[in-house]
Parts: sequence; C-alpha cells; structure tokens
Amino acid sequence: MAPEQKTEWQLYKSNNDLFNNAMKSWVEEDNSLMKRLNDEKQEIVLNVLSEEICNHNESELNLINAKGNLRKIFLTGSSNIVFAESFFCSEVIEKFSKFGKLENEPLGNFLFSDPNITKHETYVATYSLGDDFYQGRKCIYDFAGSKFSVIEVFLFND
Repeated sequence: MAPEQKTEWQLYKSNNDLFNNAMKSWVEEDNSLMKRLNDEKQEIVLNVLSEEICNHNESELNLINAKGNLRKIFLTGSSNIVFAESFFCSEVIEKFSKFGKLENEPLGNFLFSDPNITKHETYVATYSLGDDFYQGRKCIYDFAGSKFSVIEVFLFND
C-alpha cells in the first residue's frame, strides 16, 4: 500500500515549511538517497511496485494529461523505508530513452552522474500511511531542457 498525500505541494524554502523539522537534512539531500540510506540505516533493496507508460497530471511541471513513464517503488530494508514515484514525460524519454523503462535500476545512478541533469525546485508535502504521518519531497529536475519530477516519501521521522 502506497502512502497517501495529505497536503498540497509547497515550495520548500526553509525548515519552517516542513511537517517534521528533524527531516531537514533528508529533504535537502542532494546526493544518492540509496547510498545515504545504506550508510545510515541498513542495506536497501529497490522494489518496483509499478512502471507504466500512461497519462499523468503534474501541476509543478505544468503537464496535464501528459503521456510518459510513471514508476512507483519502495526502498526497503527490514521494512519499507522510502516510497518514491518518478514521472518522465515523452519529451524527456525522447532525449534519454532509459527513462522510458528503468525497471530495477536506481534512478540515482543517473541523477548524480549525468551532467545534463540539473536539480531545480524542491517541494514538500505531508503524507500518511496507516495512522502515521511522514514528510514527502518532490524534486524537479531538468534533462537537456525538459523537466521531470521525483517524489520521495520518507517512512521514518528522524
């Protein structure tokens, strides 16, 4: 079961925008999330929930009913640690075909090694899973002039 978004995305400016101030370093992380989780938490496995070419709305990218690849995953150790969702519209896939079908490959393998990819805005929202609430972040990236989004929901509160 995926977490449910409870608040609208809000542009992240400071820790005052966070649901949980203890999550500041995770929201501001600019390197491989999998590497940090492996270093600080436990060994992480990427589990793909779904990956499909579909139509998707992405207001932070000004996309309505855009066709592209929507992938949902859990980064898992002894339990689910992070839920992540990425969306690559057709324009991005045309420029970098691998984003059309990532399968079990970590997205971080590309985000932090390809000089054509730059990070722009970060947004934050609150999510729930069961009775618990968690911090979510949405990062907007650019690949050679075309934008895509990556959502991560941290299923811990430290």
